[in-house]
Amino acid sequence: MKTKLALLSVASLLAMPAVADIKINGFANLIGGMTLDDDEVLYGYDSDFNFDPASVFGLQVRGDVSEKLSATAQLVGRGSDDYDASFEWAYMTYALSNNSSISAGRIRMPLFKYSASLDVGYSYHWITPPDSVYGVPFDNMDGVRYDYTNYYGDWEYSVQVFGGRAESGPIEAEKLVGLTFEATLDWFNIRSIYSHTEYSAPNEDLIALTNAFNQFSSVVPAVTALSNNFLTDEDSTQFIELAVSIDKYDWFIGAEYTQIDFDGAPIAGDASWYVTAGMRFGKFTPHITYEYKDADANDVLGYLNGIPSTIATGDAVDDATYSALYQNFAEIAAAQEVGTSAVTLGLRYDVEPGFALKSEVTWYTDDVNEANDATLLRVGASYTF
Repeated sequence: MKTKLALLSVASLLAMPAVADIKINGFANLIGGMTLDDDEVLYGYDSDFNFDPASVFGLQVRGDVSEKLSATAQLVGRGSDDYDASFEWAYMTYALSNNSSISAGRIRMPLFKYSASLDVGYSYHWITPPDSVYGVPFDNMDGVRYDYTNYYGDWEYSVQVFGGRAESGPIEAEKLVGLTFEATLDWFNIRSIYSHTEYSAPNEDLIALTNAFNQFSSVVPAVTALSNNFLTDEDSTQFIELAVSIDKYDWFIGAEYTQIDFDGAPIAGDASWYVTAGMRFGKFTPHITYEYKDADANDVLGYLNGIPSTIATGDAVDDATYSALYQNFAEIAAAQEVGTSAVTLGLRYDVEPGFALKSEVTWYTDDVNEANDATLLRVGASYTF
């Protein structure tokens, strides 16, 4: 039903008499993969060959309403969602001048270097961008974005300012604002972003746990502050990114670093980065990528400072209940420790313009829990029209 409604919406857009010029573009990423051991799971793949976790098909429609006003809609079906098509982009853009514009509606958040083309696998050398950096809850937002592009000498630069909100299931990012800057000089590119939001992630089990612990506030008043820190409700969150790349056509190298910090939330801030390099031999592009993600559980364990692990009220049941609840909080905090890395070797073959075949093998390592270590083999075809 969702697919039918989405297709009817596209048909309605195409039929609008006010739209004088319609442009239709499409893309497809058919990606299959499997881990190489029966007990390994990575990025949604297991030891059974599967196309669903990363395959995506999309259709973008752009209509020029007037010389300055245009409407854009992007319909996407993902294998991870049973290919149910939905509008991930639906916005209007007004050209303020030759080098500036403002867009409003549901738009892609410009968090990363490849955000704008994230679903278009043909636009980059990987099968999918490194998950350590790009694996975030939100890709799109409902809001407004201002774009400005110009030149300074031989440099081309662009600035984006955006604001709005985003959601993914129960997770919400309110009062989302950000600023990006990107500059290019021939073969060199640099990009950065700062973004801030109020992040909420309701969890019924955690709410019940904090309510139970708050019953001991008369004995240990500090448990109230601890409980507040363990509820993710409109918590101030900062995100920064820095990306640099050199592309000499015959060879390229690039790196991207992100950091996210939560204030008063049961989520440890993390730092993630990757370095990638490759060479182009005609239609062949072999490449290698190393990625890393780190989060320190002490960011959350610090909330337990000043909170006794046990109490002695004379009531054995209350004392045991308090101790058990404290241990639950300590385990939640300790679980925030992250130390993962991955090495990916890949090969891209450009069959023809707009069509590429890709293959990759990824060796994933979890320094905190080696049971999560895995080797993933993936193959894919990326197409655009």
